[in-house]
Parts: sequence; C-alpha cells; structure tokens
Amino acid sequence: MPQTLSRVTAPTLAFENGLAVVRGTALPALPSCLLWDPRLDAHVAAGVHYPLLRDWAAAHGLLEQSAPTALPVPSALDWRAPREAQREALTRWQAAGSRGTVVLPTGAGKTFVAMLAIAATASETCVIVPTRALVTQWFTQLADAFGVERVGAYYGDEKTRRAITVTTYHSAFPLLERDGARFGLVVCDEVHHLVDSAEGGARSWHDALTIAPAAARLGLTATYPDGRDTVLTRLVGPVVYRRTIGEMTDAELARFAIERRYVDLTRAERARYDVCTARFEAHAERSRWREGAPTAREAWKRFVASTRRDPSARRAWLDFLERERIVRMADAKFDEASRLLRLFPGEQSVLFCGGVDMAMEVSRRFAVPMITASTPASERHAVLNGMRDGTIRAVATVQVLDEGWDVPNAKLGIVLGDSTRGGVRQHTQRLGRLLRRQGEQVASLFEVVAAGTWEFYAAQKRSAGVRRVSEPQLGFGL
Repeated sequence: MPQTLSRVTAPTLAFENGLAVVRGTALPALPSCLLWDPRLDAHVAAGVHYPLLRDWAAAHGLLEQSAPTALPVPSALDWRAPREAQREALTRWQAAGSRGTVVLPTGAGKTFVAMLAIAATASETCVIVPTRALVTQWFTQLADAFGVERVGAYYGDEKTRRAITVTTYHSAFPLLERDGARFGLVVCDEVHHLVDSAEGGARSWHDALTIAPAAARLGLTATYPDGRDTVLTRLVGPVVYRRTIGEMTDAELARFAIERRYVDLTRAERARYDVCTARFEAHAERSRWREGAPTAREAWKRFVASTRRDPSARRAWLDFLERERIVRMADAKFDEASRLLRLFPGEQSVLFCGGVDMAMEVSRRFAVPMITASTPASERHAVLNGMRDGTIRAVATVQVLDEGWDVPNAKLGIVLGDSTRGGVRQHTQRLGRLLRRQGEQVASLFEVVAAGTWEFYAAQKRSAGVRRVSEPQLGFGL
C-alpha cells in the first residue's frame, strides 16, 4: 500500500459520492475504517465514518473540504410549547451526542420532536420516510414550521433539495450520495422499517444511512424492533428515550378502552370453512411440510414454494385462501359494525379491514369512503380533510391509515380484520390512530373476531403487546 503521495501537496478530507476520501496524507497510522482505493488514488471509507474522520483530520492538520450547511432558523417562528415527553426526548437525544431513536406512541408528537431537533441542530436536514404519502404530510408540517421556501421534496419526478429535504427510503440513496455533505442531520421516520432481516442481515434501505456523512441522526417510531436492531443501532444509534401508551394515557394521550366482540359464522360459512380447513390440514399431514424446518416461517416458505410445482399443494393453497376470505368477509362482522356505528352516532370512526375486498364491501354497505394503497393522493387528502372538518363521519381502510397519517378527530376504531395475522405492531399503530388528545374525549377500539376460527388466535396474539388502561368510566356498560 502506498505510504506517500507526492503529487498531493496538502492532505485533505472530503465527501465524494457516498465516500469519505482522504488524500495526500503520509501518516503511518490511519483509522482502521480507511482503505486504499487505487482508482481514486486515495484512502476511502463509507460516508457513515465521516464524523469520526473529521475529528481525526482536525487533530492531524488535514483540510476538510466538505462541511454541512448551516440552517438559519427564523427567529419569528411561532413554536408551540413542547410537552414534557417531547422536551425530555430532545434532551436525552442531545445528551446522547445527537444520535439515537426516540420511541413515542402514535399521537404523542414525534414529528414535533424532529422539528425541535432540526432547530437545535441548526443545519441542513434530510428527513427520510417510508412512503410518498408521508412525504406530503411531513412537507406540509415542516413548511408550516420553517417556511415553505426552506422545505423541499425529493422523490419520483420531484427533485427539489432545500435546507430541509423530505425523501423516501427508496429515493434517499441518490440524494445522499450526491448531496450528503450538506446535511448535518438525518431524521428517519418510522425507523422500525430498518430492522435486520429474518436471516440477521441488513435491509437494502440501510445503504442510504451507510453513505450519509451526517453526525446527527434521529430515529422515530412507535414500535421499536427490539432484538432486530443490530445494524439500526450502528447507523442511527440506540434508543435514547422511550414512553409507552400506558405511561402517557390521560396525561398526554386520550384515554382509551379496548373491547373484543365475537361473532359466529353462518351455517353455510361454517360448513365451507370446515371443509377448507380439513383439506388444507390433510395436505399438511400428507406432505409433512411443517416438519424439519428450523422455524415456522421457513416451513411456510417451503409450503408456498411447493405450490409452484405440486398440484395438490396448489389446491391446498386455494383452500387456505378461501378459508381466509370466509373469515374476512363473515356476514356477522358487518352486522356488528353496523351496531357499533349506531351505538356511537356522534363519533368519527375508522373501520380497519383485513383486505381490499372487505373495505369495498364496508364502503358499499355503509356509504362511507375507503382509502387503500391504490387511492389517489388527492382523494386521500380530500377524505382526511373531510374527517378533520367533520363532513365525513367514517372511513374504511386496509393498511394505509395504520402508519403516519393524522386522523385527530377519530375516536372510534372498529377492527374487522388485520393483514398480518395477529401482528402486534399493526394493532398498536391502529390504536394510535385514535389517541391524539381532543379535550376529554375517550377513544374506543373494538375488535370484531370470528369465533371458532384461526382469527381467535390472531386476536390473542395481536393484543399481547398493547398495555390496557382499565378505569371504571371506560367500560361504557358494554
């Protein structure tokens, strides 16, 4: 490896295309993250090491050629007074070296914590979110706080970089590769999307954070992936502040009640369900696909793979799908939803469905709009604005409203099905949609479950992660 570079007169440190690049140094001992790259005639490291190399360069007299751009925060900005949890979260994050994840329930004001961090850091900021819909939501709130002229969006055909730039995890890599040196702070919303893979490796979305040179990094989530955060901790930092729904209820979140209501399948539905279950289980017994795999996930992958080449496996797969549909579309679920809507005539409601077919049927039966992944952005905004101003009473959805969207006036949630077969994260996110405090209103979440089916076990599983608040006045006598 070359020890001297005679062509370079002054040693430098720069950020170039996602790399921290050191040129012209003849120091005998270099940081271990630096490797020689003959193509660049320089020592290089991933951009994430740039803060460490900046300190090393300053100590050894290297000239830094890339530095984050300062963000002049307007002095006339009308900040809301932060609540106790928001103030504590910012203080803990700063005490941890402005690195780490803040875990707060949905409705507790994580976005405002990010705004406080942006103001405290006073440098250009890149905000990364999982969906385009959230780009729009973040853009609106940041523009209200800092001024629309300071906020840009970078995704799809929109490529506007400003002092605060909002992008998606899909689009973050090219932005940070080219302009990463400008950003002193990276905010990662819904950071649970950056979990390690099932095999323990890192997801591809980590690449953007690996090349980003920002020293300050803030992760935000309501459902932190404990035990699957090896790379996330290295790239963003550890959890620096955490509060649960139970800890914040009544003080900063709306009080809530959760009730599960069981309904029976009709005679025809039960007969069809039993036939599909028997055929599916018979195939599992014959093929023994559940045996020998190290985990249930691996066993299921083995079964799904077999459906491509084995006609009997395909028939079992169709039986499985039909069984899911029967439970999802059970007639008694719609009857129970109708009773609940009549029981709370003055409440704005979100009906959480297990599939698009169910959302369409809910929309048709109750004459309410629905929001799915295919709903145009303009229509989504119109529906949510109608919920906010009270002109729309209820909305049916599948997964779109589980995460990120604000529906502050909705205080009645009806879970008619889930898309994760008992996922705790989805259940917690759905509850969080109802918890933004509106005076002394109490939020109510009803789970409508088909008795004597697989959904019973899924309901038990998804409720395990939710801490319940039980006070006499929350029972409603139901």
